[in-house]
Amino acid sequence: MKKAILCLIAAVSLLLPMPVEGSPAETGVPAQEAAVQEVSTADSSLPVPVSVERKNIDGVEYLVKVYDLPADTPQEQLVEEDFVLEDFLFSYITADKQLNENKDTKEVTEDAKAEGGSKNLEDVIKLFPATKTYDKDGYQGTLTLDTGSIVTEVAGYTTKNYTVSATKEYPGLMYADPSYVAQSTVKDGYTLPLTDVSWTVMGTSLAGDTLVPTEYKAVATYSKTFSSQVPTGYVSTARYKGNVTKTTADTATFTITYAGKLIENGMPPILKAVTGLIAVLLLGCAIAMLLLYLKNKQGADVYNLIDKEYICIGRQNVNPKQPVIDLNEFEDLIQSNVFQFVLDKKTTKALFGRNISVTYKDMTVKHRVNEKKGEYRFELDLGGVLDAE
Repeated sequence: MKKAILCLIAAVSLLLPMPVEGSPAETGVPAQEAAVQEVSTADSSLPVPVSVERKNIDGVEYLVKVYDLPADTPQEQLVEEDFVLEDFLFSYITADKQLNENKDTKEVTEDAKAEGGSKNLEDVIKLFPATKTYDKDGYQGTLTLDTGSIVTEVAGYTTKNYTVSATKEYPGLMYADPSYVAQSTVKDGYTLPLTDVSWTVMGTSLAGDTLVPTEYKAVATYSKTFSSQVPTGYVSTARYKGNVTKTTADTATFTITYAGKLIENGMPPILKAVTGLIAVLLLGCAIAMLLLYLKNKQGADVYNLIDKEYICIGRQNVNPKQPVIDLNEFEDLIQSNVFQFVLDKKTTKALFGRNISVTYKDMTVKHRVNEKKGEYRFELDLGGVLDAE
């Protein structure tokens, strides 16, 4: 049976279409096409594609090769000369290039300074824009002002002079005597010395024929010049934060498309069709015979107890008409006198209610199959058969 199957498979292989050898004139292939057939489709100078797809669209055969390469790879270097694959002559038609963009994002902070005349936060915030553009080392993005980070300091100091003065009146004085006027006074916490006194006659009387003053009012002026250090301005520092992105396109995906044209290899179309049909029929017959052979193959798996474990030592066909298992076939593998046998489903059904004989050397033991469905398992102890030399 096995030999018959092998013969059928060999016959099918002989009938399958084979490459036609010989010169262009002998094969019927035009000289130009024959020359192209000699060109290998795997050009070692080309990069290895990441994928190759062959498809048929509206009756036209296409071959698409895809490459992932550095973006600066010249596209024309990937285009192959016309080549033959199976029964088609493929020629270049289109190429496409798509950049593979990689994005790297990171968080950055930047400090900024501004000068102003006030340290009030509301005034300081107005010195800084709410956002600013970031563009460094290929990274780009927008940063936002962090108002909580603002710090304001004095830019410097200068000396400023100022005068504090006060005026006091002293009415009802009998004489224009400076001793009646206080020599200093206090204003806003400052002690001011007397710097000037003016007198005004408030009353007179006759002394004989002469009119003389009898009452005066003094107006005293007190003043003093002070100096202090005042800020010349303020410097504020603020921090901007944000995420920036760097986009690179170091690689690109190149798609090269070829269109195929069917090449006749010298065999008449009708003959090719008949040969293919015969090959299919013979292959079907071979498969059917193989399935039939496997279907009819019945038997038992033989196990021997070795080191306290049942080990399968082989399988033996069982003829339902004369059901016998001959253990002499496994003599070199047997290590104990205890065996286990497993009948397949078909054999179990065929032998239900019947005896199956197990022979080894000069002993034969019979066992009755008492189950009908599924696999059937039974054990036998052949006693001292192993010692019967």
